[in-house]
Amino acid sequence: MAASTWNATQAATLAAQKQVIVDEIGESNVIPATTIDYFLAKYEHLAKEDRIKKFLRKTELYKKGVWQIPRGEGIKEENLYVPMETIANEIIPFFHVSSNRKALVSSGRPLYHKEDPATDHSSSPDLVIQANGPSFEFPHRAPVLDPSLGYSNAASCLEMKLDKDLGNALASHVPQVEIYSRQMFIQQPNRRFVRILVISENRAGLVHFDRSGAQYTDLIDINKRPGDFIRLILGVSSPDEHLLGLDTTIQWVIGPNGRKKSGTLTTEDADGNEITYDLVEPYPVFNRHSIRGRGTICWTVRDAAGNEFLVKDSWRSEGRESETTFLEKAKGLQGVAQVASFEEDREETASFRGPFTNGERAEDNFYNRWSMRVVLHCYGPPIIHFTSMKHAISALRDAIAGHRNLVHQKQRILHRDISIFNILLGNPGAPKGLRGFLIDLDMAILWDRDPLKMSADCRTGTRMFQSIMVLCAFQGKILRTHDYLDDLEAFFYVLCYLMFCFNGAGENVKAVVSQFVQKWDDVDPANAAAHKIAFLTHPFLPEDPTPYWNETCITLLENFKSFVEGVVKEKRIIYEAKLSETERDDRIDMLHKQSDQHYKRLLGLFDTAIQALPDQDPVVKDAKATDVTSTDSPNGSPLPTPSRSAKSTAKAIAKRAPVPKRSSQEIEEPEEPQVKHPRTTRSVRSKRGAVKPSPLSQLQSESAAQ
Repeated sequence: MAASTWNATQAATLAAQKQVIVDEIGESNVIPATTIDYFLAKYEHLAKEDRIKKFLRKTELYKKGVWQIPRGEGIKEENLYVPMETIANEIIPFFHVSSNRKALVSSGRPLYHKEDPATDHSSSPDLVIQANGPSFEFPHRAPVLDPSLGYSNAASCLEMKLDKDLGNALASHVPQVEIYSRQMFIQQPNRRFVRILVISENRAGLVHFDRSGAQYTDLIDINKRPGDFIRLILGVSSPDEHLLGLDTTIQWVIGPNGRKKSGTLTTEDADGNEITYDLVEPYPVFNRHSIRGRGTICWTVRDAAGNEFLVKDSWRSEGRESETTFLEKAKGLQGVAQVASFEEDREETASFRGPFTNGERAEDNFYNRWSMRVVLHCYGPPIIHFTSMKHAISALRDAIAGHRNLVHQKQRILHRDISIFNILLGNPGAPKGLRGFLIDLDMAILWDRDPLKMSADCRTGTRMFQSIMVLCAFQGKILRTHDYLDDLEAFFYVLCYLMFCFNGAGENVKAVVSQFVQKWDDVDPANAAAHKIAFLTHPFLPEDPTPYWNETCITLLENFKSFVEGVVKEKRIIYEAKLSETERDDRIDMLHKQSDQHYKRLLGLFDTAIQALPDQDPVVKDAKATDVTSTDSPNGSPLPTPSRSAKSTAKAIAKRAPVPKRSSQEIEEPEEPQVKHPRTTRSVRSKRGAVKPSPLSQLQSESAAQ
């Protein structure tokens, strides 16, 4: 891509996007490499030798052993675009009979990105292989110059480089082309992998992307190996959608406007028989916007009898227990989504890639992933779509009860990824226990007494909702366990998100993510932990909850905060004080023995609030729905940031140990007197057997004294 096609703002945006890509995929020296012959073998059938010879004899674009591409002194990158478009558009129809693929120069034309929240970001590949077919549609936000051109109907992209700028390896060009690849994954939700060609006037190579990350090939001389170059062009423009990298079990009907209007999804039922569902909507209800990782995508489908289900497609890391193991164990539990059928190990990312050719370090950066599909009985949308205060609080209460049911059954299950997207509303009119549901057990583990099997990892879960102890796990000096209390703390941050970011209920009300809540999502776990510690150890400010939430909800939030603050304080003492391993284990064990009381207390707080809340919110005149992401509060004044010593706390945490980069390997009113509910005091037995007050008991006493 020529630098001249970008203005300063676009260049800055591109640089920021590249940094996100580097954080996700890794530095260039750890990206796996392979031989291009692996991919050429997969594309060999697309062009037989006799057909290649016939094409080369016929074409005017390959003469005297050289493709007719400008070369020599004074040639600029943009001089390569049109010649390559001409070459590709002569190759494609010659070999792909009745092809619905076409190469188009797209440099300088904005191909708009799809993000959440929405942005004006765009990028411009040098060339796009435009596609028609059951997996492709016109973009929803179309470029003015060509409204039919976008990432939603791109079979692949061709990135042009001058030979002198290409270098000896493609590793340095991966961040650039991954920007395009990421948008193809987002805007083509049935993508399994994306392959992009990088081409100069003399050489070409391929960059491959899948849910395990990236892989690049060596470079071939396109003049000396014209047949192989032809096969590469044909491979990234193939009319065979499966070969192109698409999941053909999901197919759409394209309407007259060029956009998807309906579709089907084919899978297996509980007896292993093939079944085809209709898509309720042509687009997924959830789509994780990343390449490397689980790549979770959820669809709502309907069977022939009119029953609706939620289908979840994801990529499980090899060696991790399958989500279906936990879903089978969770059958019959209230507050937990129930499985109808599933397909395990549909295919693996290792089968998309060639053998490693650049050493153990790059090989260590590859984690094989297996595709799986789970069909769940259908419930409501995520909790952020609540229609009243009582609706939200009731759903969260029943999700917490569902978490208790998972933990307290015979084979205890720990969820480990509580977030606003993993809590669904129950169906309208649902009774107590069925008003909210937990989904997404692919990060779950069996709650074992062996700390090694329950170790906390700041790369597991959703950063904004991770507990402080999980965020501090990067320190590594002392093994910290991820337990049910960490998940309960995550539920607290879900409640905070609802009350701090929503100034109303209903479909027209969107989250206004306040500045200090955004800081909980910091890529650096030390910073995220510091901001949460500062938030917990200081009283709420009057403007923290939005004006929508009444005194009953604020009281619930205060009491939940008091509970979490006490647990965090005790855990920090357990893990940071100079205790022997035995003393530490004894204290943790004593804490865990109170799980029944912990759940009973929290559920009681929610039940009290629900009983006091009206079924419908009071009508507020002139209420305005918020519809933008902002760093300002809904009432118009700047929201306070939790500076409250957060910077010094972050420094104290950070200097203890190096902070790892976040990985997608596993890895958004009138006052009333505060109601203080006294907590039951308890004791912790020391190593010598003497009984002494626990830090949690001391904190409770301090709170009562205040």
